[in-house]
Amino acid sequence: MAKDHGKQIKNDDTYEALREEGYSKEKSARIANAQANSEQTPSKDGGKGKKYEDRTKEELYQKAK
Repeated sequence: MAKDHGKQIKNDDTYEALREEGYSKEKSARIANAQANSEQTPSKDGGKGKKYEDRTKEELYQKAK
């Protein structure tokens, strides 16, 4: 059973697993809380952009603005 980390950490099991893997407290908390929030889908939202190598110089400059 996971230790209760208070109301700051929404998913204690994930938090502890990440800490055991060597993640920092802050990063572990961010990941655990994002996974516990149904409005956030970190694994589904990422990875949809084109690779930097496939973008033109103009596209990269436009994205930076």
